[in-house]
Amino acid sequence: MSVNRFERTTLMLCAPPDALMAENTALNGALTVIADIRTDWATERATDEVQSVLARRQATAGYTLLRVGRPDGETGQHALERLAALRPDGFVLSGCGGVADIQAFDVMLRVTEAEHGIEAGSIALVAEVGENAAFVLSALPLKDVSRRLAAIVFDGASLTQATASQTFNTAASRAGAPLLLARATAVITARQAGLPCYELLQENTHGDPQTARDIALADGFSGVIARNAAQLAALRA
Repeated sequence: MSVNRFERTTLMLCAPPDALMAENTALNGALTVIADIRTDWATERATDEVQSVLARRQATAGYTLLRVGRPDGETGQHALERLAALRPDGFVLSGCGGVADIQAFDVMLRVTEAEHGIEAGSIALVAEVGENAAFVLSALPLKDVSRRLAAIVFDGASLTQATASQTFNTAASRAGAPLLLARATAVITARQAGLPCYELLQENTHGDPQTARDIALADGFSGVIARNAAQLAALRA
């Protein structure tokens, strides 16, 4: 997956494998699909679910990425190798704290590619920020950290949960300060590195997803990522 082709992607959907399989139209066409297996990604059950999604996606023009947590030790490496053997286009690393996490994941993918005879550097890496507040506090740039780094995804819901803050500060009649800072940091950091930056919509976003996309674009994001079929349909409209 090249960075330039990824930035031209207009529609993206992140959902659990069972939701993707239930919504057949979500798997068709030039759509980037992110199979969300973050909660149990290191299990064989998750591998089986991903295999079904990838089998359905083989004839389409869009990318298929796997949303996983930060790998830890041999268990994480073995799980990564099982998933990579299914030949997804790349992985979305949730809970990314910055440069060190990206470099560590890059090394694990390098080992995985060698293990399966996959072309070196061909598995893309998308860094998802928000859950780990260390990313916001880091001053280290992402430029040239990894050749496989294709984009940044910002998860505002995880950020507000991690900081025990609110999405909207009613008393101040504005968005929550941690959310404002983190959104700006994600966009600026991505642009400094020459990478696209996408905002992950919340599962139960209030209001029109198209309005949320317009706000994201005005704030410098490259687009938004739908979390369910209803949001995707609204964005397609």
